[in-house]
Amino acid sequence: MPDQNHYDALGVEADASQAEIKKAYQKLAKQWHPDVNKAANAEKRFKEIAAAYEVLGSEEKRREYDAARRRSAGFGGASRGFAGQSGYGGQNGGFGGAGGSFDWINDLQREDLFDMFFNERVGGFGRSTAEAEPRQPNQSTLEITLEQAYNGETVRVQIGGKTIGLRIPERSRSGSVIRMTGSGSNGLAVGEQLHIALKIAEHLIYALEGEDLVASLRIAPWQAALGGKARIELPDGAAVNLNLPRGIETGRRLRIPRRGLKRANGTYGDLFAEVEITVPEPSSEEEELYRKLESLSKFRPGLGKRRT
Repeated sequence: MPDQNHYDALGVEADASQAEIKKAYQKLAKQWHPDVNKAANAEKRFKEIAAAYEVLGSEEKRREYDAARRRSAGFGGASRGFAGQSGYGGQNGGFGGAGGSFDWINDLQREDLFDMFFNERVGGFGRSTAEAEPRQPNQSTLEITLEQAYNGETVRVQIGGKTIGLRIPERSRSGSVIRMTGSGSNGLAVGEQLHIALKIAEHLIYALEGEDLVASLRIAPWQAALGGKARIELPDGAAVNLNLPRGIETGRRLRIPRRGLKRANGTYGDLFAEVEITVPEPSSEEEELYRKLESLSKFRPGLGKRRT
């Protein structure tokens, strides 16, 4: 019979399910990991746990191990046949005894190593997720561009040492929260909660006023006087035509409804184009027209009450 009883090493019965074996291994591995447990026998105990799981965690190896146990029991003793160099768990056993060929760091399944270390953030080393005390969700802030928020893009973020694609809901407002639940493969331990608050970075063109977008619309004096159309480009690359009324003045806001970010109630903010009359450097022909306009116009500069 194999020298080392792997079921005893993991503290499970011989008829335990694969899920029970994995759960027991994760709990014990976290408890006895040498980086955490400083007891003199921690490394030896951890190797025994890892060696046991190397066998019992594989259904094929577990069947061979169980068969060897039955055959060895039939020969009447623990010292016959299967211990030693070709055994299933002796000190030099081929399936990973404490001194065998199994590399307890590099040969552990990557998934189980990941679960081992990231489950620690929920329940602490030596405690399974199911045993962990309830904890408040972790909080984080993610800065994104206005374009990413407006378009609902997927951004690459690192969570728990893992790079994942995080989908931003379309036209998210600054301060909105994305709630993530750990699956064990998304950088969070199973059941762990992470709340990510979005922060939209300052934009070169648009300013945020709540869920409204505000930009400056520069027009020439003759456009202000005569009216016309202006083509407005939105953060998603689309464009809309905006009517300029005759005699419009600096500071007036022209509203494009429902082109802002999404409000908490599900409606959308607006986009405002704030008029700014700009005087471009005139060509010689334009300067001549200005002089003609000056001679025809009755307008004269003067002080007046400041508009607010």
